[in-house]
Amino acid sequence: MKKTFTSILMIMFVLFVVACTPKAKNDGAEYDFSEIYKEKQTITVWIDDQNGEYMQAVIAEFNKTDAGKDIIVQHQHMGTVDARERLKTFGLTGNGADIFQFPHDHLASAILEDLVYALPSSVATRVAERAHPIGMDIATLLYDESTGVFGPGANAQENVYAVPMSLEAIGLYYNKDLVSTPAATMEELLAAAATWNAALASDGSGQTNAQKGWYYLGTSSHWADSYFMQTFYSALGFQPFGENLDDPSAVGFADAVAALTWFRDKLKPATTGNNNHNSVGAGANFVAGNIPYIIAGPWNIEEYAGTEGLNFGIAPLPSVGGVQGAPFAGAQMAAIYKYSNNKEAATAFLEFLMSDKAMELQLKMKNKLPALKPELLPNIDGFSTDPYLPAISLQLESAIPMPTIPAVQYYWGPGESMIISVWNNPATVISEAVVAAENAYRAQAGLGGQ
Repeated sequence: MKKTFTSILMIMFVLFVVACTPKAKNDGAEYDFSEIYKEKQTITVWIDDQNGEYMQAVIAEFNKTDAGKDIIVQHQHMGTVDARERLKTFGLTGNGADIFQFPHDHLASAILEDLVYALPSSVATRVAERAHPIGMDIATLLYDESTGVFGPGANAQENVYAVPMSLEAIGLYYNKDLVSTPAATMEELLAAAATWNAALASDGSGQTNAQKGWYYLGTSSHWADSYFMQTFYSALGFQPFGENLDDPSAVGFADAVAALTWFRDKLKPATTGNNNHNSVGAGANFVAGNIPYIIAGPWNIEEYAGTEGLNFGIAPLPSVGGVQGAPFAGAQMAAIYKYSNNKEAATAFLEFLMSDKAMELQLKMKNKLPALKPELLPNIDGFSTDPYLPAISLQLESAIPMPTIPAVQYYWGPGESMIISVWNNPATVISEAVVAAENAYRAQAGLGGQ
């Protein structure tokens, strides 16, 4: 009974306090609490980050922004070359990604497979204000969706389909303990190669450097890799797919005669000296400090930098005959899935990937060159003091974007066979080799013979 009476007193006291509290006047104003209690959107992002530490850092920074406060970003590791195929399988089931990463040469195929959302013009404009011109060239395609044809056409529209995250190009890597000043011309390099190759090897074997296979210049790929040979091709008058790199009918192997002749007569004796296009052991020999030069890419930096005692630098690829070649540049791209239900949230995160903070994390944690305009790179903490990435950025000044049209997939095989036939068989007639490559390409691309 006493407990019930006490409870009644407490209730009466609360009612008294409420009654005596002054009421706030709102004068008919309406209060919208939707922004305060807004339901967060969740997006799934497929980025190539095995341990997830890089993406955790990027997401944490994104969540500090106004746009990121209402978006939950779920990262799933996905290899860049796998993302497109996985999205084709899982996208429409709802188990795919809102944003996916891929190498730039997958872009045209992804568009044809109806996977990529064309960015709104306002977003494309903001991306263009920051992205490196090569990255923008790669991300921008003229496409007729009604016919599935790239290039000029009655209904073709130019759209930006992705944002470039990082850029890459091959360069001339050199051992600073063997080379004081890297060669600026191939004529200079090949003259020095003749002396080096004939000299006795430093291991006391009594063999020459050439006999040991320690050729002055090596490649981290092989000498029939058209991606690596593009810098020499371009200096000697051959560029596939026309002036704008987008004409599938103009693969142009007939223009490669001068370059193939130079490969056989000048480059081959200094780099392999035999009838095999493979640069046998060049990577291992460069890491071991046995050879002065190797043509390599930024993907090799981690191995080379992690090799104890290897003191190396990166220089621009040398000119040929007074002409500076134009190597292919590549990019890692990120795009929005065309059928994402969260395009607005995905767009906000996609744009953040181009921010200074995201690019800084990419540089520090992934050792990749930010795909930003050169004048913006000094704003990225760590870029100016990085021992290698400024050299790659410098190489991009002479580079051209690797073609992204679907027909490029039919270029590599015939191109490789063409070089192998000339390099490995001295009896090969070069004019016949280019015709064979042209016919093979056209047959594979469905263009018919000439």
